[in-house]
Amino acid sequence: MKQIQHVSLTLPHTGEPIDISLKGHNLIITGGNGCGKTSFIKQLHDDIIRNSDSQKSLQNLIQLLQQAEDQVKQGASNQNYNHFQNRGRELLKEIDKAKSIRISMRDNAEFIQEYADKHFVLSYYKAERQSEISVDDTRPSLQSLKTRESSKAMSEHFGVVFEKYLVAQKVIFNDIVATEDTKAQSQADRIQSWLYKVEHDLRYLFEDDELELKFNREKQSFEIHQADKSPFQFNELSSGFSAIMYIYSDLLMKVELKDIPADQLKGIVLIDEIDAHLHVSLQRKILSFFTQAFPNIQFIVTTHSPFVVQSVNDAVIYDLSKREQLEDLSMYSYESILKGLLGVESTSDLLKDQLDEMAQLVNETPLNKKRLNELIANIEPHEAKLDARSRAFLLLGKNAILDSNDGEE
Repeated sequence: MKQIQHVSLTLPHTGEPIDISLKGHNLIITGGNGCGKTSFIKQLHDDIIRNSDSQKSLQNLIQLLQQAEDQVKQGASNQNYNHFQNRGRELLKEIDKAKSIRISMRDNAEFIQEYADKHFVLSYYKAERQSEISVDDTRPSLQSLKTRESSKAMSEHFGVVFEKYLVAQKVIFNDIVATEDTKAQSQADRIQSWLYKVEHDLRYLFEDDELELKFNREKQSFEIHQADKSPFQFNELSSGFSAIMYIYSDLLMKVELKDIPADQLKGIVLIDEIDAHLHVSLQRKILSFFTQAFPNIQFIVTTHSPFVVQSVNDAVIYDLSKREQLEDLSMYSYESILKGLLGVESTSDLLKDQLDEMAQLVNETPLNKKRLNELIANIEPHEAKLDARSRAFLLLGKNAILDSNDGEE
């Protein structure tokens, strides 16, 4: 069961109250530009961090403020008078922040304990992100990787060692197979299963069921193989795939280096502008990709994309512009979401200009058939994606050409 059940807060710049009932579901924050999506998700992250430390709870902050005020009351004769004055002002700011947001957890004590034990991931990914997977000649052993990385806080980024970890696992697997070590067969099976999982995830992400993740023995590195493409490494990904791998590799390494199966990892992951750098086809599947790969993580994301909003049926959607909670827009067309939720017309400026020109041409005499045919040729390949108004204009242009041809016979 995912942790966050309810969120109540006041937006820092507008003072507007926000109230969201999550009941453990994932959360998609949307709304127009400038409505405060980034401020919201950062404020939420800061408060979850505060909740993870009992010393920073609202109750404890109030107690610390009382102690500071008691010291100040002793007057300037107290050698720490200035220190406690400044400390009191700092605590008042912290208390104001703590009061401006309330997050209800399913089990707050369990959350604090699991976070302290590094069994609960809490990550915040800003809008600007690119994969930092290191592909070089250094090949540390699996043991040295685990020793070095497992001591890091869960808030740090682990993805840089993703490719090194793949190689270390493959080296162990090949050694077990080569030596026919039956005692280590269970370890070999686990490694093979894990490598298959990574390959399966990449196939889903790249929309390619034939994709293969292959080990290059000469280079001692992994390559992605696709039909009719040259093999490529993780540091050669496009900006869209790189942005996704930045998050995926980080989360996967956090579970692997802690010896936690990916489907058992608990946590809260906040992603600002989850659609950043992504082609439409990736926007449609990015959130489901993460929720399938890490089913016990609660994802909280912001987006401008109707395709992200439309892509899942198990998330709460909150429109920050209208301060309105919605649930399951997966059955709505992206045009409806664009216009109704995001306040944006689905017709592009270029298409609108061409349709307006077409409407003008059909009313002219004589008919400029050459230009009208050019416009029809430009627009017709996209007919299936046009809204009703745009399709009507296209039909009007086609009919004008037909009528003109009939008149010439």
